[in-house]
Order: sequence, then C-alpha cells, then structure tokens
Amino acid sequence: MRIAVTRLEEKSKGTQELFTRYNHEAVLVPTLKTAPSLDPGSLDDLCLKVRTGNIDFLIFSSTMGVQYFFDQCSEVPDDTVMVAVGPKTKEAICDKGFSCETISSYSSDHFAIHLGSRIKGKTVGVVRPDVPNPQLVESLTSLGAQVIEGIAYRLIPSGHEFKEILPGVDVVIFTSGKSFTLAEVSPEELSGKTVVAIGPKCAAVMESQGVTPDITGNGTLEGCLAALSSHSR
Repeated sequence: MRIAVTRLEEKSKGTQELFTRYNHEAVLVPTLKTAPSLDPGSLDDLCLKVRTGNIDFLIFSSTMGVQYFFDQCSEVPDDTVMVAVGPKTKEAICDKGFSCETISSYSSDHFAIHLGSRIKGKTVGVVRPDVPNPQLVESLTSLGAQVIEGIAYRLIPSGHEFKEILPGVDVVIFTSGKSFTLAEVSPEELSGKTVVAIGPKCAAVMESQGVTPDITGNGTLEGCLAALSSHSR
C-alpha cells in the first residue's frame, strides 16, 4: 500500500527502508519542520545543570532533541542516566558516544513505570520541542522528582499541501497532534482511507477535531506498521 506519513523531513532517514520491510511505500508529506528555539534560555540552563552534575536523569523524546542538545552540550557526566524514547532516539544518543536506557513509546505512563521510585528526590531534565507536555511533567513530579525542561527547538509549518497527496494513497499516518492540525483535513476528506495516529496523544487531538483514527499506535512508526498489518488481515 501507499502510505502518507507526516514525519519530519529531518527525521526521514530510514523511513523508506522501514516501510519496504512491511511491503509498503512511504509517501513523506511533513506538515512541520524544525527551527532553532526563539528563546534558547531554557536549553542553556539545562545544559549548564547537566555539565555541572546537577541533573540525575536526562530524557530525550526525539532524535532532533538529541541533535540540538549535543550541538550545545557535549559534556555529560558518566553518572547521568540518559533515557531515550524509541530505538531511533537511542541510536542518535549512541552515535554521540553515550549509552542510554530506552522507553518503547512516548507516554507519561510509560515514563512513570520505567523510572519509578528511582527518581524520588532526583532532578530530571527533559529535552523537548516547543510543544508542552504537562502530563509528562505531572507524572514525574508525582514520583517526587524535580523537572527541568529545555526547549531545544521549535516546530513550524512546512508549507506542504497535505491534501494534494490524498487521492494517491491508501493509508495516512499522522506522527503528532500538531502535524494533524496543520494538515487541515476534514473527516470527509479522509473518507475511504485507513487513518492512523502514531500514539494516544495524537489520537486525542484528532478526536477533538472530529477524526477518529482507525488505528492508534504505540508512539513509533514501526508500531503503527505492525498494527496496520494486523488491521488489514
């Protein structure tokens, strides 16, 4: 099947190969692109705290966060526990010469379960784009952690006309709530397509705008493709 996916162009490496393994063709239509943060102060502050050993756990939610963070800060103490969301983010951290723990999908529940009592009384740094995730912060603080967020980059409209590709695809995968919102598509325009939300947060945004996904993934593209295989049987 031909599958439209709103994955960021900067994160597209390996996407075609991944889809080919599942016997699909990826049609990349990013509705977003990255740009440096307009206010670098929070990332500067986080980097300083990391370098001086004042961050116990450091969370990366994306490969772009890894890139922007390490462009700014290459010194991470050995006792800082780094946590990556998904295998691609882990790979990006390992490419920088560091080891890390991995969480399979981006969910505040997954973080809470994975980190558990280890973060009580600890300071947790979160490297993220300019899209707040209050649920994640609340889940970490509820476990007794102090949370410091570093806004590494911002997400801005790419200018791609998402609707133009719809006639030629069978499936659409939205990779974030913001990417769905910027696609500006109605339930009627998605009629006849299998619609996939990459994870629960994305699905919630879609549902709030009148689109109920046929499939909700686990936060990764591979998880979506595996779920699509089961859905198609």
